[in-house]
Amino acid sequence: MKEIFNLLDNMEKRGLRFLGILLSVVVLFFLLISLPQKKSYFNALSSLTDKQASYMQLKKVSQEKEREWLNWQEAFNDMEELKTEYFYNEKDVVKQLRLDLEQIFNETRFHVSQIRFDYSEFKKEKIKKVSASFNIRGTYLSLKRFIHTVEKFPKLLMIEKIDFLKIDAEGRMLELKIILAGYFED
Repeated sequence: MKEIFNLLDNMEKRGLRFLGILLSVVVLFFLLISLPQKKSYFNALSSLTDKQASYMQLKKVSQEKEREWLNWQEAFNDMEELKTEYFYNEKDVVKQLRLDLEQIFNETRFHVSQIRFDYSEFKKEKIKKVSASFNIRGTYLSLKRFIHTVEKFPKLLMIEKIDFLKIDAEGRMLELKIILAGYFED
C-alpha cells in the first residue's frame, strides 16, 4: 500500500490528507450530531406507540359511551312511546278505559252491567293507576278468550286479580270477579 502513496506527488498527497481530514470531520460530525438525534427519534417512536395505544383505549371508551348514550336515547324513546301509545291520558282516563272495556266486552261477547273504578298512586313514581273491577260469567273457553283479548289489547291493561265466585256443578259455567288496571302519568 505504501508503494501506491510513493507514486503520488506532494500535491496529490496533500489533497488526499485534506480529503481524509474532511472525511474524519464529517464522520465525527455525524457521530456527534446524529447519535443524539437517533436516540431522540427512537424515543419519539416509543412515545408515538404509547400515544397510539392510549388513543385506541380512549377511542374504545368513547365508542362504549356512545353505545351507552344510544341505549339511553332508545330507552327514552321507548318511554315516550309508552306514554303516548300504551298509557291512558290523565284528563279522561275513565272514559277511555270504559270505551276500551266496552270494545273488549263486545269482542268477547260478554255483558257487564256494573264496573267500579278505583284510583291509586305509586309513591315514588309519576305513574298512577286506575282499576276497573267487574263480574263476568261464561264458559272456560269464553273466559280464556277474554283473557287473551286483554293481553293482546294495544293499551297497557293488566289483569291484577281474578276471583272465582261461582262454579256450577258440571264445571261448565264460571263466574269471576276481575280487576283490570290501566296506567296513566301525572
